[in-house]
Amino acid sequence: MGILWLVFCIIKPSHEDFEMLPDNFNFIFTSGGPYGVEYANKTYNMMKRHAGYSFKAFCISDPQEGLNPEITTIPPEMKVKGWWNKVLGFSKSMPAGWIVMLDVDILITNSLKPILDYAFMNTKQIAAYSDAIHWMNCKFSSSMMIFKSGSLDYIYEEFKRQYPAIEDRAGGDQVWIGPYLKEVLYLDEVFPKFKKSLKFELGEIKGNELIIPKKIDDKTCLIDFHGRPKPHEISDVPFVAEHWH
Repeated sequence: MGILWLVFCIIKPSHEDFEMLPDNFNFIFTSGGPYGVEYANKTYNMMKRHAGYSFKAFCISDPQEGLNPEITTIPPEMKVKGWWNKVLGFSKSMPAGWIVMLDVDILITNSLKPILDYAFMNTKQIAAYSDAIHWMNCKFSSSMMIFKSGSLDYIYEEFKRQYPAIEDRAGGDQVWIGPYLKEVLYLDEVFPKFKKSLKFELGEIKGNELIIPKKIDDKTCLIDFHGRPKPHEISDVPFVAEHWH
């Protein structure tokens, strides 16, 4: 299936003073490719350390040998390629509650609770981060998405009608998804240091070489690899070695 994704669904507590905040969530992702299980397990471990919530983990995938037994597989409703697997998370078949989808090649380095709290209290349709370079004039990035299960099923139904004709569409899933969203809560407008692109915000490209810093800001919690290199390819970088396990 090529690309790995994570999803969390949240159930509201009964206490009326906290009715807008969940007390736990489900974590869902897609897994495939040559390092699917490795990335799924390590992302699950990072989430355990930094979520700030209890959660259940789900993988949109056929059963995979070596997958952490705490991760439950959800058979995909459609067989699709690569990043298009993210769109399956909009289906009504996902666990009920809040959903957080996260690329599994994202490094989690700090507590996610402040941004999750903010998103759960303020999201009307979907919360996300802006794309680091507004790829193909698209502001929306699908690398981290927070929404309620089933609330975007109309996008999934449209996807079913169009796929596989759009499989090789330029820009991929986020450029296709963006126009179908009515109201996006852009988290970088409130937490500008929380999520950073490895290549376009933390690193510096000089010719064909990517210069990667040895340290990161202590307010940074997510580092988006989006493409190459992948975390396992730069595991000797101090902040990757510290968190990628």
